[in-house]
Amino acid sequence: MKLKTTILLFLVLLFAGSAFAFNVVIDAGHGGKDPGACGALTTEKALNLAVAQRLNKLIKDSCADVKVFLTRSTDVFLTLQERANFVNKHNADLFICIHANASENKNQNGAETYTLGLHKLDSNFDVAKRENSVIMLEDNYQTKYQGFDPNSVESYIMFEFMQDSYLDKSLQFASLVQDQLSGLCARADRGVRQAGFWVLYKSACPSVLVEMGFVSNPDEEKYLVSEEGKRQTAEAIYNAFAAYKRSLENKKQRVETAAVVDTVKPAEPSQTSENTVASDKSKKKAKSSKNTKKQEEVATPKAQTTPQPVFRVQIFSVTSELKPGDPSFKGLKGCKYTKDGKFFKYTYGEETDYEKIKQVRDSVQQKFKDCFITAFLDGEQILVRDALKSNK
Repeated sequence: MKLKTTILLFLVLLFAGSAFAFNVVIDAGHGGKDPGACGALTTEKALNLAVAQRLNKLIKDSCADVKVFLTRSTDVFLTLQERANFVNKHNADLFICIHANASENKNQNGAETYTLGLHKLDSNFDVAKRENSVIMLEDNYQTKYQGFDPNSVESYIMFEFMQDSYLDKSLQFASLVQDQLSGLCARADRGVRQAGFWVLYKSACPSVLVEMGFVSNPDEEKYLVSEEGKRQTAEAIYNAFAAYKRSLENKKQRVETAAVVDTVKPAEPSQTSENTVASDKSKKKAKSSKNTKKQEEVATPKAQTTPQPVFRVQIFSVTSELKPGDPSFKGLKGCKYTKDGKFFKYTYGEETDYEKIKQVRDSVQQKFKDCFITAFLDGEQILVRDALKSNK
């Protein structure tokens, strides 16, 4: 019976591990009547499309279980809302926006990757304004975009009060992209940043906007337009995607393993094993009562427990460890962190009951407006929806 149980567990895990499906949308920024940033050798729209097409091929050739969709494969104009609609229509699990940077300072160089959020630096705001300004090419854009003005600081306040449930995964992928661009492509590392991009705001999945480099910098533009530059940039983003996907697969498999182990019941003891137990008991009776008690205690196996997912509230993510009582915690005690790449992700509270952790989140939301619920299994972070399935 042990052999049958082992085989059953193996087959279920093998089937579960092969069921991983993933949809990726790659967006080549700008296009058509919108050239984007212009350098001496190329336009941003052309460079974005060239890298997006190479990335598309790399993923398709290497990942049979991944479906890849390009928002555009030719030089056409798409509105920001059309791009976001495309992402949601295809039920994307990840959205990658490809862009190139520009600056009045010709010496400015390096790569940076953005996730959605409120800009903390003026330079972040400048990038967001430039990428969002494409909406002004549309008729009646103020009505279409709910009064959003890409050049108005006040319009960006909306991003301060939103709760992005995909921020955690977006930061994880963005960090991987930056590591690759600064390593494989030897680009100056300008870091992972946050700013208010409409196309990310309206996309219902983890999303990043990659600024590959500055076309306004003569040396960097030469690299970006070269075959080597376009190939390496696409490979860098692909490597980040492959690492991100492996991380999700590993966490998914851990959840499914726990769920399967919980459903496999121990085998009924056979007749032979019952006779053996009876024989052992008769032998034990011949010994002293003291020795019998000790042997029975040793012979009784401890009940094996299946790891159960726990829920926590992530309040913020920073790039350096904080001391207990730091003002950043705003009076909350007992906060703990998990290390993920460059980030220290601080959480508050811990519950196995999802309804209870929702109450914890509601209680701290006045202090941390962007807080959200995360899930962990045996110390590893997993998707909340997978944790809920496991608990059911």
